[in-house]
Amino acid sequence: MVKPPQQDRFRSGPAGGRRAAVYMVILGMLTLLCGGCVDLTGLPEDPVAGTIAAKKAAEFKYPGHVYAMRGFLGIFSTGMDTLAFTLSKEHLVETAAVADEARDQLKDFLLKAAAEHRLDDGALILVGHSWGADDQIRIARSLGKRGVRVDLLLLIDPVTPPRIPTNVERCIDIYKSHPLTDWFPAWRGVPVTAVNPAWTHLTDINLRTTPEPFNTGPINHVNISADSGVQRMMRHAIFNACKRWVASHSAATMPAASRSK
Repeated sequence: MVKPPQQDRFRSGPAGGRRAAVYMVILGMLTLLCGGCVDLTGLPEDPVAGTIAAKKAAEFKYPGHVYAMRGFLGIFSTGMDTLAFTLSKEHLVETAAVADEARDQLKDFLLKAAAEHRLDDGALILVGHSWGADDQIRIARSLGKRGVRVDLLLLIDPVTPPRIPTNVERCIDIYKSHPLTDWFPAWRGVPVTAVNPAWTHLTDINLRTTPEPFNTGPINHVNISADSGVQRMMRHAIFNACKRWVASHSAATMPAASRSK
């Protein structure tokens, strides 16, 4: 008996072609996601080649090096790009925003820059949202193993944060708790702890319980970094860190650009 021909899985014709295309797109996305190497913002992953441009310290008002890291996929961390764009465009502080998937490149870049003393002329500030916040803590820990101090670790809604290492002088954690769902280790913001609270000045700010001069009601894990009030809080923390760096360095050792401010 002749067996009937097997039916094509995707069928033929326009409808079958569209269905096949959808399946292929989904398969491709799953492959990229499982590989952990996709950033949907479209910005370059390599912070050295794509987002960190060498500029003279005199071009900025505050002496510092700010590196902001987006969270998973990048599409939920637009505030990191807004922060970097604002601080750089207005020539306030040298700032770059990178993808969480570029965490290893950023770590290697910072270790090399520190070894070459290219970070000595200002405060070193690491900023991160969501998993990007978690990974900035890990980068700070790697820097600490090489004796590099982080002046400010600024975290926005960290999800599963490690403890803050002792080489971090100051850590500010801005998050919003959601008691009904925070048991699930995703799409949340939680407080952090320090390895040695006597060495790291730690400030946890829960936007659900801490009065702020702006409406925190609509804030959630997706929009927290882009919220205008949180943006102001981040800028204020960064400027203060730069000012503390200036105050802690004598006029004899401070860069000329910093002494003129």
